Amino acid sequence: MLEAPEIRRTASAMRTALVGRPTIRFDSPSLEGPAPRPGRLVERIDARGRELDVTWDDGLILHTTVRRGGTWHLYRMGERWRRPQREVNVTVESDDWVAVCFNASTVETFRTGVDSRHPSMGRIGPDITDVRSNLSLVVDAMVSHRDPSARVRDVLLDPRVVRNVGNVVASEALWATRLSPWARIGDLPRSDAIMLVNTAARSLRSRLSTRVLDGEVVEDLEVYGRNGQGCSRCGDTIEERRFSSDGRFVYYCPGCQTRLDHRLLDDTPVMDPHPAAAKFLADLDADD
Repeated sequence: MLEAPEIRRTASAMRTALVGRPTIRFDSPSLEGPAPRPGRLVERIDARGRELDVTWDDGLILHTTVRRGGTWHLYRMGERWRRPQREVNVTVESDDWVAVCFNASTVETFRTGVDSRHPSMGRIGPDITDVRSNLSLVVDAMVSHRDPSARVRDVLLDPRVVRNVGNVVASEALWATRLSPWARIGDLPRSDAIMLVNTAARSLRSRLSTRVLDGEVVEDLEVYGRNGQGCSRCGDTIEERRFSSDGRFVYYCPGCQTRLDHRLLDDTPVMDPHPAAAKFLADLDADD
């Protein structure tokens, strides 16, 4: 039986090699469920015992469970595999690496269970990867959003507004436009919405076409997956935070991504917890 530490080590190596990079090719003869689209970026990899999950930036999750003697291997492209082809259940290829699952008992895909990511919950927005899509409809949906307090980042991930914007592209587009991940959609001017949507569309279409069709390396990610590293624009330290809305991480630069951050705009006075300070403030209010 595969021990948990072994698959955790494999998952750790796969994170380094695959997370934040587009999947060039996916193959699984025994897959139950939809296959990930070429060009989608791997967002996270999780391991639990003999189970290993791969999550792409559009919310699709590959779930695998290996049998006794089964495992995942990570190889450089062109490297000789250490196990025979007949044992292969899954291959996930990036530009330089291929992850291979051998002797799996379960290979299935499903989507994250967040309501806003399910098309069945409402109308479907335009596909941002399709050059024929009318992106002005996306802008209209954003500026007229039913919940003004919703975060712009969450609205970008809502397929009722726009399809196929994943967490990676959302993080990168917010950075490129200097918008805070905590910006509220009700505070977003139409001009900023246009800039944000066009930035996301250019980024994603470039990754899909350049990586998959030409095999060239696209620009490095500026914030996604770079927690603790320096921002290329201002030099501040990039941070990651888990959003309570969907439990996923957002990456951002606190130094230059401050536009429309409602936390900074909130001018509500914070009460000093000391009793003497509270009495002093109360006396000031009384004098007014």
